[in-house]
Amino acid sequence: MLYRLRQPGHGPCLMEILRKPDGSITFQTMVSVTVPAGTSMLEAEDLLMGKINEAGATLTGHLLTARDASAQPFEREGRRFTAKSKKEVRHVETPYGCAVVWRRAFQSSLGGVCLYPMDETACLMGAATPKFAQMVSRKLVELPAAEVVRDLNENHARSVTVDFVQRLTGLVGALAAAALPAPLTDDQDLPEPEAIKVISIGVDGACLLMNQRRTDATAPDQRKDRTREWRTAMVGAITLHDEENVRQGTFYAACAPPVEEVDEEGKGTGKKGKAAFWATMDREVAAVKARYPGASYVGLSDGAADLLPWLAGHTSVQVLDYYHASGYVHAAAPAFRHEAVPKGEGSDYWAQEACRHLRYDPGAAAGLLAAFEERLASSRRLGEAARTALEKSATYFRNNLGRMDYAAYAAAGLPLGSGVTEAGCKLLVKKRLCGPGMSWGFTMAGHLLRLRALAHSTGQRWQSLWKEILTKPALLATKTT
Repeated sequence: MLYRLRQPGHGPCLMEILRKPDGSITFQTMVSVTVPAGTSMLEAEDLLMGKINEAGATLTGHLLTARDASAQPFEREGRRFTAKSKKEVRHVETPYGCAVVWRRAFQSSLGGVCLYPMDETACLMGAATPKFAQMVSRKLVELPAAEVVRDLNENHARSVTVDFVQRLTGLVGALAAAALPAPLTDDQDLPEPEAIKVISIGVDGACLLMNQRRTDATAPDQRKDRTREWRTAMVGAITLHDEENVRQGTFYAACAPPVEEVDEEGKGTGKKGKAAFWATMDREVAAVKARYPGASYVGLSDGAADLLPWLAGHTSVQVLDYYHASGYVHAAAPAFRHEAVPKGEGSDYWAQEACRHLRYDPGAAAGLLAAFEERLASSRRLGEAARTALEKSATYFRNNLGRMDYAAYAAAGLPLGSGVTEAGCKLLVKKRLCGPGMSWGFTMAGHLLRLRALAHSTGQRWQSLWKEILTKPALLATKTT
Protein backbone atom coordinates (compact mmCIF):
# COMPACT_ATOMS: atom_id res chain seq x y z
CA MET A 1 0.00 0.00 0.00
CA LEU A 2 1.21 3.50 -0.82
CA TYR A 3 0.39 6.57 1.22
CA ARG A 4 0.49 9.68 -0.94
CA LEU A 5 0.87 13.20 0.41
CA ARG A 6 1.08 16.15 -1.92
CA GLN A 7 2.37 19.34 -0.31
CA PRO A 8 4.29 22.48 -1.24
CA GLY A 9 8.05 22.19 -0.95
CA HIS A 10 10.31 24.76 0.57
CA GLY A 11 11.30 25.84 -2.94
CA PRO A 12 9.29 26.64 -6.07
CA CYS A 13 8.35 23.01 -6.83
CA LEU A 14 5.68 20.60 -5.58
CA MET A 15 6.65 17.56 -3.56
CA GLU A 16 5.07 14.12 -3.60
CA ILE A 17 5.96 11.74 -0.78
CA LEU A 18 5.27 8.02 -1.20
CA ARG A 19 5.37 6.07 2.06
CA LYS A 20 5.43 2.27 2.13
CA PRO A 21 4.51 -0.04 5.01
CA ASP A 22 8.11 -1.30 5.18
CA GLY A 23 9.24 2.18 6.25
CA SER A 24 10.83 3.26 2.96
CA ILE A 25 10.03 6.68 1.56
CA THR A 26 10.11 7.90 -2.02
CA PHE A 27 10.38 11.66 -2.65
CA GLN A 28 9.30 12.96 -6.03
CA THR A 29 9.44 16.47 -7.42
CA MET A 30 9.58 18.28 -10.73
CA VAL A 31 12.13 20.97 -11.54
CA SER A 32 11.29 23.69 -14.06
CA VAL A 33 14.11 25.79 -15.53
CA THR A 34 13.63 28.70 -17.92
CA VAL A 35 16.63 29.45 -20.13
CA PRO A 36 16.32 32.88 -21.84
CA ALA A 37 17.16 33.19 -25.51
CA GLY A 38 20.80 33.92 -26.19
CA THR A 39 21.97 32.33 -22.94
CA SER A 40 25.35 30.61 -23.21
CA MET A 41 25.72 26.98 -22.28
CA LEU A 42 27.75 27.90 -19.19
CA GLU A 43 25.07 30.33 -18.00
CA ALA A 44 22.36 27.76 -18.70
CA GLU A 45 24.22 25.20 -16.62
CA ASP A 46 24.49 27.69 -13.76
CA LEU A 47 20.71 28.24 -13.92
CA LEU A 48 20.15 24.49 -13.91
CA MET A 49 22.48 24.00 -10.94
CA GLY A 50 20.65 26.68 -8.97
CA LYS A 51 17.27 25.04 -9.53
CA ILE A 52 18.59 21.56 -8.78
CA ASN A 53 20.14 22.86 -5.57
CA GLU A 54 16.79 24.38 -4.56
CA ALA A 55 15.09 21.05 -5.15
CA GLY A 56 17.88 19.17 -3.35
CA ALA A 57 17.62 21.38 -0.27
CA THR A 58 13.85 20.91 -0.27
CA LEU A 59 14.14 17.12 -0.59
CA THR A 60 16.75 16.98 2.15
CA GLY A 61 14.53 19.08 4.42
CA HIS A 62 11.67 16.61 4.00
CA LEU A 63 14.03 13.70 4.56
CA LEU A 64 15.22 15.26 7.81
CA THR A 65 11.67 15.91 8.96
CA ALA A 66 10.74 12.30 8.22
CA ARG A 67 13.50 11.17 10.57
CA ASP A 68 12.15 13.15 13.52
CA ALA A 69 10.54 11.30 16.41
CA SER A 70 6.87 11.26 17.31
CA ALA A 71 5.67 13.23 20.31
CA GLN A 72 5.55 10.11 22.49
CA PRO A 73 7.66 10.26 25.70
CA PHE A 74 10.64 7.92 26.01
CA GLU A 75 13.16 6.88 28.64
CA ARG A 76 16.92 7.07 28.44
CA GLU A 77 19.48 6.28 31.13
CA GLY A 78 16.75 6.02 33.73
CA ARG A 79 15.18 9.39 32.94
CA ARG A 80 11.85 10.10 31.25
CA PHE A 81 11.88 12.65 28.42
CA THR A 82 8.76 14.39 27.12
CA ALA A 83 8.31 16.54 24.03
CA LYS A 84 8.01 20.30 24.32
CA SER A 85 4.76 21.81 23.14
CA LYS A 86 6.37 23.70 20.27
CA LYS A 87 8.87 22.50 17.72
CA GLU A 88 12.14 24.37 17.26
CA VAL A 89 13.53 25.67 14.00
CA ARG A 90 16.78 24.13 12.75
CA HIS A 91 19.00 25.38 9.92
CA VAL A 92 20.94 22.49 8.41
CA GLU A 93 23.67 22.92 5.79
CA THR A 94 23.43 20.36 2.98
CA PRO A 95 25.35 19.81 -0.29
CA TYR A 96 22.55 21.72 -2.05
CA GLY A 97 21.86 24.61 0.31
CA CYS A 98 20.52 25.42 3.74
CA ALA A 99 17.47 23.34 4.67
CA VAL A 100 15.17 24.95 7.24
CA VAL A 101 13.26 22.33 9.23
CA TRP A 102 11.26 22.11 12.45
CA ARG A 103 12.28 19.47 14.96
CA ARG A 104 10.93 18.19 18.26
CA ALA A 105 12.83 18.88 21.45
CA PHE A 106 12.61 16.54 24.43
CA GLN A 107 13.56 17.36 28.00
CA SER A 108 13.53 15.57 31.31
CA SER A 109 11.42 16.82 34.21
CA LEU A 110 14.72 17.24 36.04
CA GLY A 111 15.81 19.83 33.50
CA GLY A 112 19.18 19.77 31.81
CA VAL A 113 20.00 19.72 28.12
CA CYS A 114 17.39 18.95 25.50
CA LEU A 115 17.51 15.90 23.25
CA TYR A 116 16.78 16.18 19.54
CA PRO A 117 15.96 12.77 18.01
CA MET A 118 16.09 14.18 14.47
CA ASP A 119 19.72 15.23 14.90
CA GLU A 120 20.60 11.77 16.23
CA THR A 121 18.80 9.66 13.64
CA ALA A 122 20.09 11.85 10.78
CA CYS A 123 23.64 11.75 12.23
CA LEU A 124 23.98 15.51 11.89
CA MET A 125 27.48 16.83 12.49
CA GLY A 126 27.11 20.21 14.07
CA ALA A 127 24.91 22.12 11.62
CA ALA A 128 25.70 19.91 8.61
CA THR A 129 24.43 16.69 7.11
CA PRO A 130 26.92 13.80 6.99
CA LYS A 131 27.39 14.14 3.23
CA PHE A 132 28.15 17.85 3.42
CA ALA A 133 30.53 17.27 6.34
CA GLN A 134 32.29 14.60 4.29
CA MET A 135 32.48 16.90 1.26
CA VAL A 136 33.81 19.92 3.14
CA SER A 137 36.36 18.04 5.25
CA ARG A 138 37.71 16.15 2.23
CA LYS A 139 38.25 19.42 0.41
CA LEU A 140 40.01 21.03 3.39
CA VAL A 141 42.27 17.99 3.59
CA GLU A 142 43.67 19.02 0.21
CA LEU A 143 43.11 22.79 -0.01
CA PRO A 144 43.45 25.90 2.18
CA ALA A 145 40.18 27.01 3.76
CA ALA A 146 39.82 30.05 1.51
CA GLU A 147 40.20 27.81 -1.55
CA VAL A 148 37.57 25.44 -0.19
CA VAL A 149 35.13 28.36 0.17
CA ARG A 150 35.90 29.46 -3.39
CA ASP A 151 35.54 25.92 -4.76
CA LEU A 152 32.18 25.38 -3.05
CA ASN A 153 30.91 28.71 -4.39
CA GLU A 154 32.15 28.33 -7.97
CA ASN A 155 31.61 24.60 -8.50
CA HIS A 156 28.68 23.77 -6.21
CA ALA A 157 26.89 27.14 -5.87
CA ARG A 158 27.26 26.81 -2.09
CA SER A 159 28.11 29.83 0.00
CA VAL A 160 29.85 29.13 3.34
CA THR A 161 32.45 30.89 5.47
CA VAL A 162 36.05 29.99 6.26
CA ASP A 163 35.11 29.65 9.93
CA PHE A 164 32.37 27.15 9.07
CA VAL A 165 34.76 25.06 6.98
CA GLN A 166 37.40 24.98 9.70
CA ARG A 167 34.99 24.21 12.54
CA LEU A 168 33.24 21.44 10.63
CA THR A 169 36.53 19.81 9.65
CA GLY A 170 37.73 20.11 13.24
CA LEU A 171 34.64 18.18 14.34
CA VAL A 172 35.35 15.45 11.78
CA GLY A 173 38.96 15.33 12.94
CA ALA A 174 37.85 14.91 16.56
CA LEU A 175 35.57 12.04 15.53
CA ALA A 176 38.45 10.41 13.64
CA ALA A 177 40.63 10.66 16.74
CA ALA A 178 37.97 9.04 18.91
CA ALA A 179 37.21 6.21 16.49
CA LEU A 180 39.62 3.27 16.63
CA PRO A 181 40.90 2.04 13.24
CA ALA A 182 38.29 -0.11 11.58
CA PRO A 183 39.26 -3.75 10.95
CA LEU A 184 40.81 -4.40 7.54
CA THR A 185 38.29 -6.51 5.63
CA ASP A 186 37.78 -7.83 2.10
CA ASP A 187 35.25 -5.14 1.21
CA GLN A 188 37.94 -2.44 1.47
CA ASP A 189 39.66 -3.42 -1.80
CA LEU A 190 42.77 -4.77 -0.05
CA PRO A 191 45.27 -7.37 -1.28
CA GLU A 192 44.52 -10.89 -0.12
CA PRO A 193 46.50 -12.04 2.96
CA GLU A 194 48.32 -14.77 1.04
CA ALA A 195 49.51 -12.25 -1.60
CA ILE A 196 51.50 -10.18 0.91
CA LYS A 197 54.87 -11.62 1.97
CA VAL A 198 56.69 -8.65 3.53
CA ILE A 199 55.38 -5.58 5.34
CA SER A 200 57.76 -2.71 6.03
CA ILE A 201 57.12 -0.22 8.80
CA GLY A 202 58.81 3.17 8.65
CA VAL A 203 58.62 6.25 10.85
CA ASP A 204 60.08 9.70 10.28
CA GLY A 205 59.43 13.36 10.98
CA ALA A 206 58.86 16.54 8.99
CA CYS A 207 59.05 20.13 10.21
CA LEU A 208 56.23 22.65 10.01
CA LEU A 209 55.74 26.11 11.45
CA MET A 210 53.66 26.04 14.64
CA ASN A 211 52.03 28.75 16.73
CA GLN A 212 52.53 28.41 20.46
CA ARG A 213 51.28 30.65 23.25
CA ARG A 214 54.09 31.97 25.43
CA THR A 215 54.16 30.63 28.98
CA ASP A 216 54.29 34.21 30.32
CA ALA A 217 51.43 35.41 28.10
CA THR A 218 48.93 37.79 29.69
CA ALA A 219 46.91 39.21 26.80
CA PRO A 220 43.35 37.84 26.51
CA ASP A 221 43.79 37.62 22.72
CA GLN A 222 46.05 34.59 22.33
CA ARG A 223 47.16 35.71 18.85
CA LYS A 224 49.02 38.66 20.40
CA ASP A 225 51.03 36.52 22.83
CA ARG A 226 52.23 33.66 20.68
CA THR A 227 55.50 32.58 19.19
CA ARG A 228 56.20 30.71 15.99
CA GLU A 229 58.71 27.93 15.80
CA TRP A 230 59.53 24.98 13.58
CA ARG A 231 58.42 21.72 15.15
CA THR A 232 58.47 18.11 13.98
CA ALA A 233 55.31 16.27 12.98
CA MET A 234 55.59 12.48 12.93
CA VAL A 235 54.62 10.27 10.00
CA GLY A 236 54.38 6.50 9.82
CA ALA A 237 54.11 4.30 6.72
CA ILE A 238 53.09 0.63 6.75
CA THR A 239 53.78 -0.73 3.28
CA LEU A 240 52.62 -4.03 1.77
CA HIS A 241 54.98 -5.97 -0.55
CA ASP A 242 54.27 -9.10 -2.59
CA GLU A 243 56.67 -12.03 -3.09
CA GLU A 244 58.51 -10.08 -5.81
CA ASN A 245 59.02 -7.15 -3.43
CA VAL A 246 56.60 -4.98 -5.42
CA ARG A 247 54.67 -2.44 -3.34
CA GLN A 248 50.95 -3.20 -3.18
CA GLY A 249 49.79 -0.34 -0.99
CA THR A 250 50.57 1.80 2.05
CA PHE A 251 48.74 2.72 5.23
CA TYR A 252 49.73 6.10 6.64
CA ALA A 253 49.53 7.57 10.12
CA ALA A 254 50.46 11.11 11.14
CA CYS A 255 50.37 13.27 14.26
CA ALA A 256 50.98 16.96 14.82
CA PRO A 257 53.99 18.08 16.86
CA PRO A 258 53.24 17.41 20.53
CA VAL A 259 52.42 20.32 22.79
CA GLU A 260 55.21 21.09 25.23
CA GLU A 261 54.64 19.53 28.66
CA VAL A 262 54.20 21.88 31.61
CA ASP A 263 54.98 21.44 35.29
CA GLU A 264 52.68 22.04 38.26
CA GLU A 265 53.25 25.79 38.04
CA GLY A 266 52.30 25.87 34.38
CA LYS A 267 55.84 26.43 33.14
CA GLY A 268 57.23 24.61 30.13
CA THR A 269 59.47 21.63 30.87
CA GLY A 270 61.09 21.47 27.43
CA LYS A 271 59.83 17.90 26.96
CA LYS A 272 57.88 17.19 23.80
CA GLY A 273 57.15 13.47 23.76
CA LYS A 274 55.73 11.34 20.95
CA ALA A 275 53.33 9.25 23.04
CA ALA A 276 50.27 10.14 20.93
CA PHE A 277 52.05 9.14 17.72
CA TRP A 278 53.28 5.82 19.10
CA ALA A 279 49.76 5.03 20.36
CA THR A 280 48.36 5.76 16.90
CA MET A 281 50.99 3.55 15.26
CA ASP A 282 50.31 0.77 17.77
CA ARG A 283 46.67 0.67 16.72
CA GLU A 284 47.48 0.82 13.00
CA VAL A 285 50.06 -1.96 13.22
CA ALA A 286 47.68 -4.14 15.25
CA ALA A 287 44.99 -3.76 12.56
CA VAL A 288 47.46 -4.66 9.80
CA LYS A 289 48.85 -7.67 11.68
CA ALA A 290 45.33 -8.97 12.24
CA ARG A 291 44.79 -8.88 8.47
CA TYR A 292 48.27 -10.18 7.48
CA PRO A 293 49.49 -12.47 10.29
CA GLY A 294 51.73 -14.55 8.00
CA ALA A 295 53.81 -11.70 6.59
CA SER A 296 57.37 -10.85 7.63
CA TYR A 297 57.63 -7.45 9.32
CA VAL A 298 60.69 -5.28 8.78
CA GLY A 299 61.45 -1.90 10.33
CA LEU A 300 62.93 0.73 8.01
CA SER A 301 64.35 4.01 9.30
CA ASP A 302 67.28 6.39 9.15
CA GLY A 303 69.87 6.71 11.91
CA ALA A 304 67.58 8.35 14.50
CA ALA A 305 68.17 6.28 17.63
CA ASP A 306 64.91 7.27 19.36
CA LEU A 307 62.87 5.42 16.70
CA LEU A 308 64.58 2.06 17.15
CA PRO A 309 62.99 0.84 20.41
CA TRP A 310 59.48 1.11 19.03
CA LEU A 311 60.43 -0.48 15.69
CA ALA A 312 62.20 -3.35 17.46
CA GLY A 313 59.03 -4.05 19.42
CA HIS A 314 56.90 -4.45 16.28
CA THR A 315 59.24 -5.97 13.67
CA SER A 316 61.51 -9.01 13.49
CA VAL A 317 64.22 -7.31 11.39
CA GLN A 318 65.42 -3.69 11.44
CA VAL A 319 67.05 -2.19 8.36
CA LEU A 320 68.90 1.10 8.04
CA ASP A 321 67.76 2.93 4.92
CA TYR A 322 70.35 2.15 2.25
CA TYR A 323 70.15 5.60 0.69
CA HIS A 324 70.96 7.33 3.97
CA ALA A 325 73.97 5.02 4.33
CA SER A 326 75.13 5.66 0.77
CA GLY A 327 74.90 9.40 1.44
CA TYR A 328 77.45 9.03 4.22
CA VAL A 329 79.68 7.04 1.86
CA HIS A 330 79.64 9.93 -0.61
CA ALA A 331 80.30 12.38 2.23
CA ALA A 332 83.43 10.39 3.17
CA ALA A 333 84.71 10.23 -0.43
CA PRO A 334 86.97 13.37 -0.26
CA ALA A 335 89.14 11.56 2.27
CA PHE A 336 89.95 8.89 -0.36
CA ARG A 337 90.90 11.10 -3.29
CA HIS A 338 94.37 9.60 -3.19
CA GLU A 339 92.97 6.24 -4.32
CA ALA A 340 93.83 5.28 -7.88
CA VAL A 341 91.07 5.78 -10.44
CA PRO A 342 90.92 3.52 -13.52
CA LYS A 343 91.35 5.26 -16.82
CA GLY A 344 88.12 6.64 -18.19
CA GLU A 345 86.35 6.75 -14.81
CA GLY A 346 85.10 9.93 -13.13
CA SER A 347 86.17 11.52 -9.88
CA ASP A 348 83.30 9.81 -8.03
CA TYR A 349 84.64 6.34 -8.87
CA TRP A 350 85.59 5.49 -5.28
CA ALA A 351 82.17 6.46 -3.90
CA GLN A 352 80.30 4.56 -6.61
CA GLU A 353 82.35 1.41 -6.06
CA ALA A 354 82.00 1.69 -2.29
CA CYS A 355 78.20 1.98 -2.60
CA ARG A 356 78.04 -1.01 -4.94
CA HIS A 357 80.18 -2.97 -2.50
CA LEU A 358 77.90 -1.94 0.38
CA ARG A 359 74.77 -2.97 -1.51
CA TYR A 360 75.80 -6.35 -2.89
CA ASP A 361 78.69 -7.81 -0.85
CA PRO A 362 78.26 -9.56 2.53
CA GLY A 363 80.11 -7.83 5.36
CA ALA A 364 80.68 -4.70 3.27
CA ALA A 365 79.54 -2.27 5.97
CA ALA A 366 82.12 -3.56 8.46
CA GLY A 367 84.81 -3.35 5.78
CA LEU A 368 83.95 0.27 4.96
CA LEU A 369 83.93 1.19 8.65
CA ALA A 370 87.41 -0.33 8.99
CA ALA A 371 88.56 1.72 5.98
CA PHE A 372 87.15 4.89 7.53
CA GLU A 373 88.90 4.28 10.84
CA GLU A 374 92.17 3.34 9.16
CA ARG A 375 92.12 6.52 7.12
CA LEU A 376 91.44 8.61 10.24
CA ALA A 377 94.39 6.97 12.03
CA SER A 378 96.82 7.22 9.11
CA SER A 379 99.54 9.81 8.89
CA ARG A 380 98.29 11.07 5.55
CA ARG A 381 97.14 14.65 5.92
CA LEU A 382 93.43 15.42 5.71
CA GLY A 383 91.78 18.80 5.30
CA GLU A 384 89.56 19.96 8.12
CA ALA A 385 86.32 19.57 6.13
CA ALA A 386 87.28 16.11 4.83
CA ARG A 387 88.25 14.90 8.32
CA THR A 388 85.02 16.18 9.87
CA ALA A 389 82.91 14.46 7.19
CA LEU A 390 84.87 11.22 7.57
CA GLU A 391 84.44 11.25 11.34
CA LYS A 392 80.69 11.71 10.96
CA SER A 393 80.51 8.85 8.45
CA ALA A 394 82.52 6.56 10.70
CA THR A 395 80.28 7.36 13.67
CA TYR A 396 77.16 6.76 11.60
CA PHE A 397 78.40 3.37 10.40
CA ARG A 398 79.55 2.41 13.91
CA ASN A 399 76.17 3.23 15.46
CA ASN A 400 74.14 1.41 12.81
CA LEU A 401 76.37 -1.48 11.79
CA GLY A 402 73.88 -4.10 12.97
CA ARG A 403 71.27 -2.87 10.49
CA MET A 404 73.45 -2.67 7.35
CA ASP A 405 73.72 -6.23 6.02
CA TYR A 406 72.11 -5.25 2.72
CA ALA A 407 73.21 -8.31 0.75
CA ALA A 408 71.45 -10.61 3.24
CA TYR A 409 68.35 -8.43 3.35
CA ALA A 410 68.08 -8.40 -0.45
CA ALA A 411 68.53 -12.18 -0.59
CA ALA A 412 65.63 -12.53 1.86
CA GLY A 413 63.42 -10.32 -0.31
CA LEU A 414 63.30 -7.43 2.15
CA PRO A 415 63.01 -3.78 1.08
CA LEU A 416 66.12 -1.67 1.65
CA GLY A 417 64.89 1.89 1.29
CA SER A 418 62.60 4.08 3.37
CA GLY A 419 61.56 6.15 0.37
CA VAL A 420 57.87 5.48 1.01
CA THR A 421 58.15 7.04 4.46
CA GLU A 422 60.15 9.99 3.13
CA ALA A 423 57.52 10.52 0.43
CA GLY A 424 54.81 10.25 3.07
CA CYS A 425 56.35 13.15 4.98
CA LYS A 426 56.18 15.28 1.84
CA LEU A 427 52.69 14.09 0.91
CA LEU A 428 51.04 14.45 4.32
CA VAL A 429 52.96 17.34 5.87
CA LYS A 430 54.90 19.44 3.38
CA LYS A 431 52.40 19.48 0.53
CA ARG A 432 49.47 20.72 2.62
CA LEU A 433 50.81 22.34 5.79
CA CYS A 434 53.93 24.10 4.52
CA GLY A 435 52.51 26.46 1.92
CA PRO A 436 53.49 30.14 1.68
CA GLY A 437 52.82 31.99 4.93
CA MET A 438 51.25 28.98 6.67
CA SER A 439 51.54 28.43 10.41
CA TRP A 440 49.38 26.17 12.54
CA GLY A 441 47.81 25.65 15.91
CA PHE A 442 48.35 22.24 17.45
CA THR A 443 44.69 21.20 17.33
CA MET A 444 43.98 22.02 13.67
CA ALA A 445 47.30 20.59 12.50
CA GLY A 446 46.45 17.36 14.30
CA HIS A 447 43.01 17.15 12.67
CA LEU A 448 44.36 17.74 9.17
CA LEU A 449 47.26 15.31 9.47
CA ARG A 450 45.01 12.61 10.86
CA LEU A 451 42.49 13.04 8.06
CA ARG A 452 45.15 13.30 5.34
CA ALA A 453 46.66 10.02 6.50
CA LEU A 454 43.28 8.31 6.17
CA ALA A 455 42.49 9.95 2.82
CA HIS A 456 45.78 8.85 1.22
CA SER A 457 45.97 5.34 2.66
CA THR A 458 45.29 2.13 0.77
CA GLY A 459 42.06 0.25 1.31
CA GLN A 460 39.37 2.95 1.42
CA ARG A 461 40.36 4.07 4.90
CA TRP A 462 38.56 7.39 4.33
CA GLN A 463 35.30 5.60 3.52
CA SER A 464 35.82 3.25 6.46
CA LEU A 465 36.11 6.23 8.79
CA TRP A 466 32.64 7.42 7.83
CA LYS A 467 31.14 3.97 8.24
CA GLU A 468 32.71 3.82 11.69
CA ILE A 469 31.35 7.24 12.68
CA LEU A 470 27.82 6.70 11.36
CA THR A 471 27.43 3.27 12.98
CA LYS A 472 28.36 4.54 16.45
CA PRO A 473 25.65 6.97 17.55
CA ALA A 474 27.14 7.26 21.06
CA LEU A 475 30.48 8.40 19.63
CA LEU A 476 28.77 10.93 17.37
CA ALA A 477 26.67 12.27 20.24
CA THR A 478 29.67 12.93 22.49
CA LYS A 479 31.44 14.96 19.80
CA THR A 480 28.52 16.99 18.47
CA THR A 481 26.75 18.10 21.64
